[in-house]
Amino acid sequence: MTGEKVDLECHILAVRLDNENVPVSYMSSLLRVVQAVLREVARSVEGPGRRFEQSPQPILVLSRLSTDGDLVLSFTFVDPLDYAPLEDLSDDTFAALLYRFAEFVRGLPQPSLWGGAAPRPSGRPYESELARRMAQLHRELRRSPRAILAHRTRTIEIEGDHMELS
Repeated sequence: MTGEKVDLECHILAVRLDNENVPVSYMSSLLRVVQAVLREVARSVEGPGRRFEQSPQPILVLSRLSTDGDLVLSFTFVDPLDYAPLEDLSDDTFAALLYRFAEFVRGLPQPSLWGGAAPRPSGRPYESELARRMAQLHRELRRSPRAILAHRTRTIEIEGDHMELS
């Protein structure tokens, strides 16, 4: 992966995967998990998150797909009636996702003194639906050799058991 920062508008979440040749089964699973975790986070955000109490609900769209040696998926929420970007909802949700995901991963057990976060032990119940979705996202991102979540200037990079925040 290149060390370049992803140049993002404030209402975009980018998911950068280490390889442009991604198996379709992995992509399908990743897209389902990303959509589920973003909707769960959005519902928990005060203000713009109330849009999910209305019908029709906002739509998460893949607004851009690019490759430059890596595969970069860009997401945003749009209005279901006119497909206008919902910038406040997107910005608040994506900022909350990165903050809560980093906190979730920091709370996972470590496999060793120098190791990163280990997967959550199976069989234990989750504290909330959001925690369950975060675990799914963590598991999916770890399947890629390296994955980066980016929003505005904040990034979370996951490579195996290691996570780096910037």
